[in-house]
Amino acid sequence: MNATIDHLRRLPIELRKNEVWRRVDFGSFLVDDLQPSQRSQEGQCDCQCNVPNLETTRLILWNGFYYHSLQCLDNGIIYGSIREAQRQYPNLVAEMTAENAYSTINAEGYTDGLFLYVPDHITVDLPIQLQSAIGGEQPTLVQTRNLVKVGQGSQLSLILCDDSTNDDRSFSNNVTQVFVGAQAKVQLYKMQNLNDKSALLNQTFVAMEEGASLLSMAFTFNGGSIRNHTEIRMFGEHCHTEAHGLYLLDKEQRADNYVFVDHAKPNCTSHELFKGIMDDSSSAIFNGHVLVEDGAVKTEAYQTNRNILLTDKASIDTKPFLEIYNDDVKCSHGSTTGQLDDKALFYLRTRGLSERIARTLLMAAFCDEVTQKVEIPALRDWLGDMCNRRLHGELSPCSDCYLNCSTTGGCEKLKLDFHLDPTKL
Repeated sequence: MNATIDHLRRLPIELRKNEVWRRVDFGSFLVDDLQPSQRSQEGQCDCQCNVPNLETTRLILWNGFYYHSLQCLDNGIIYGSIREAQRQYPNLVAEMTAENAYSTINAEGYTDGLFLYVPDHITVDLPIQLQSAIGGEQPTLVQTRNLVKVGQGSQLSLILCDDSTNDDRSFSNNVTQVFVGAQAKVQLYKMQNLNDKSALLNQTFVAMEEGASLLSMAFTFNGGSIRNHTEIRMFGEHCHTEAHGLYLLDKEQRADNYVFVDHAKPNCTSHELFKGIMDDSSSAIFNGHVLVEDGAVKTEAYQTNRNILLTDKASIDTKPFLEIYNDDVKCSHGSTTGQLDDKALFYLRTRGLSERIARTLLMAAFCDEVTQKVEIPALRDWLGDMCNRRLHGELSPCSDCYLNCSTTGGCEKLKLDFHLDPTKL
């Protein structure tokens, strides 16, 4: 057995007394025939994370490998393979560190990843979209490491898409480190649509300097077991953080969201809103931890988790948590778990809607509070459509399409554009 996989199997026992990690166990996905990803010949990646009407700089990781050369633009922006960046710009990559047992394993064995450097006072006009896709003919272990450094006063939007192109088992242990300079503004969107046999551990570590602003959003649409582990540290005054998430689960899927926000300096604010809908025997965990350190006066921190359980077998374990070491703060946290409102359902039924459509409309409205926080209009509209399709149990309409994408190139090549609202069907 591969030594890395064997070590990953032992971690649940080693970390059983660690409150943050004690319920994390990917053992059922670490099958005997799981093999570390291997670099192959460059080919086409049939990724599904294509957002209509959204122009991006699109980059692709295929089974953990980046196949294109490192790019250095005239304005000083550098992006491309992190392995290549280590050779060409060792001083810029020197700050990479390990934070816990899982990220230590990642640091020792990651294949490749994205390196993105934005100099001071640069606005990146187009969002950077990184599509990390898994495919092949055997169960695959993928480990990637991304490093993003945004200079003082700069602005960046980064979209991270995790996708699988087959039904084989896989396990991904990914780490993303983000350094946000003073007065810089960063938007980080994470979207996950994996098959039910795949597991994903997605760790994000963010360090913010004075006056920096961060919008971090995670959308989980599919996946056997997904853990979004986010740690945000505000090391300067007047920082602002928004961390939001949405998870839509069915069958026996599992989603685990851990968010740690460190208010290390005065006059910083943070807002968290995580929502989830669980159907069938799916389960979710929300563990939110806000730390207000001694001396971090004038802190404002708000934390909310709301959940809808559609069956008796679905479950949620929610734990919003505040740790405060001074008095001059405004902090609150709360959690709700329940079913769809019978009175609201009855009202919609009296307006001529079927029960199925009425339930879908209520769930869509529940999701809308999160999707409306996306600041990129085309992405916001697409995510709303993805939520509607997910609530109808359909996220792969191309599988039922009469257009043979493998030979015609798909709807994009044929210049066909479909705008369907499932709630009106």
